[in-house]
Amino acid sequence: MVLQPMKGWGEVMVETEGMIIKLERFKLNDGPGIRTTVFTKGCPLRCLWCSNPESQESYPEILYNQSLCIVGCRECIKVCPNNSITKIDEKIVINHSLCKKCYRCVEVCDVGALKKVGDIINFEEIYKRVERDIPFYKETKGGVTVSGGEPLNHKGFTRELFKVCRENGIHTALDTSGYGDMDEILRYTDLVLFDMKHIDDSLHKKYTGVSNKIILENIKKVSNNHIPMIIRIPLVPGINDSKENMKQFIEFLKDIRFIRVDLLPYHGLGIDKYTQLGRVYQLEDLKTLEKSDLEEIIELFNINGIKCLAQC
Repeated sequence: MVLQPMKGWGEVMVETEGMIIKLERFKLNDGPGIRTTVFTKGCPLRCLWCSNPESQESYPEILYNQSLCIVGCRECIKVCPNNSITKIDEKIVINHSLCKKCYRCVEVCDVGALKKVGDIINFEEIYKRVERDIPFYKETKGGVTVSGGEPLNHKGFTRELFKVCRENGIHTALDTSGYGDMDEILRYTDLVLFDMKHIDDSLHKKYTGVSNKIILENIKKVSNNHIPMIIRIPLVPGINDSKENMKQFIEFLKDIRFIRVDLLPYHGLGIDKYTQLGRVYQLEDLKTLEKSDLEEIIELFNINGIKCLAQC
């Protein structure tokens, strides 16, 4: 579903608004039943393997898909007031440091090669779209999931959306890295999908840019508040998939209340987005996990009494 912007670039968001990338209906992997998932924009982590780099920055960005571009058109170059778009070797090149986010180039691109990502939306507008699917939620015990980016970056928006969902009998799920203040949101949360990247704090900083101390404390907080929780571990070869890392996860989780562990094997499906954003992907040569290695990790969790599944 395409979201329509409520404010322009440079305007300040109020507490109940969020920077939203998209809203997807009839999702099946973001919690129980049929769900509507709201994807927020802005994340304090910079995971090297991130497959959604367009969700990292907390402001709107422009994606450029060269495969859709009709280079000879040059309309984007003509309308850019900052000379941030040029043609080099039969390719359109965007200097993102010069771009002032006026989005005139997006407006004149009839083939969709240029796309704006991120709009400021109030929780009330999102709920109007959510409530259309209440019959599907009731039939399948589904509901609404707020994902990221990082929903904790949009605390007021997520809190108020979950609150009105709760008031109308709609199940709420928070898909989070756990890096931030969760207290206000947890009051209205029925399920937490909690990402864990690494137990070792120094390695967590190396590969995500931030410490994991707040994250681990928040996992304990969710557990102590008896809120249902699914632990999600992205398995990235050579970074966190060793037996020693898995044993560290298992040791920590022995004292935590949760439903199960979902393993998310690494894939390179988001690499093209880095090019579209004018960025460099640092793990381009990374290989996917072998099936036998994945099965061995699942077995390691299971023999330690932890239910574990692979979400491929």
